[in-house]
Amino acid sequence: MTDPRQGPGHSLAGNADPAGRQPHFSNGGETHPVPGYGSPGQGYLPPPPQFMSSPAGRGKSGMIVAGVIGLVVTLAAGVVIGVLIAGGGSEQRPTAVAASSSAPARPSGAPTTVPLPEAAPGMYSMKGIANACDLVDPTPLHQWSSTSDRAPYHHETPPSDDGPGSLSCQFTYKSQSADGVHWNQAAIDLQVEFTAAGSAPAYDQWKQEDTTGPESSSGEVTGIGSQGYWHTETADSTDTTGLDYIVGVQDDNVSLRVRIPILRQHGEPLTNPDELGVIARNQARQTLDGLKRK
Repeated sequence: MTDPRQGPGHSLAGNADPAGRQPHFSNGGETHPVPGYGSPGQGYLPPPPQFMSSPAGRGKSGMIVAGVIGLVVTLAAGVVIGVLIAGGGSEQRPTAVAASSSAPARPSGAPTTVPLPEAAPGMYSMKGIANACDLVDPTPLHQWSSTSDRAPYHHETPPSDDGPGSLSCQFTYKSQSADGVHWNQAAIDLQVEFTAAGSAPAYDQWKQEDTTGPESSSGEVTGIGSQGYWHTETADSTDTTGLDYIVGVQDDNVSLRVRIPILRQHGEPLTNPDELGVIARNQARQTLDGLKRK
């Protein structure tokens, strides 16, 4: 674990966000990382979009298929013409027609169709979810910070040749501290990954990465999904105290991860980890309910 006072380029080890989303909380001219997030930067940046298959690639495949169809039509026309010629007079040699029609067919060269990965059959689906942030209730964070720091970020990746589908949403808030100069901050991050048939759930990797590191504690979450874990970590600097709370849950064909980082200036009321735990668990339940197949 790295001292938050070390500045840009340093982060707490063992807790990099698998999705690449690393919110940073700034404090006027001084910045401090929230525990479990990356080094200080210019705010709460969204991850790069996950793109579908290249349009150029699809166009190339279309030309190949069109060429194959044209070749088949040409060969068929040739056979018909040959048959007509063979039947047109006694001077024609039917053996040649027979030899032509019985010649082995050339390989078409058509590309093999690779089935797209699909979410394992189960009780959860992202169908009908146009905005992942519709699954998130950020209002419990308002007791610490209630002014929106930036527009909510959301991203929806439907099933494709890159994966079985995923969702993400992030809200960030700020509030001025008692000194009227510095800022307190709070955020909530939801990550949802569907499981491809025959693949391990994302939950396994999240749990391995999240539940490590000094000055942290972890445990099992029961009563939500098939399995779950919680993880909390704190970090102190000369001016601030950061608290990070994570809940990961796996059930049937979906894995989800709720992360709540809170940054408080020294002298402000401390955040109770148990309160964050209740919020994170409630959000996990709400997300599972919202993803159930209707």
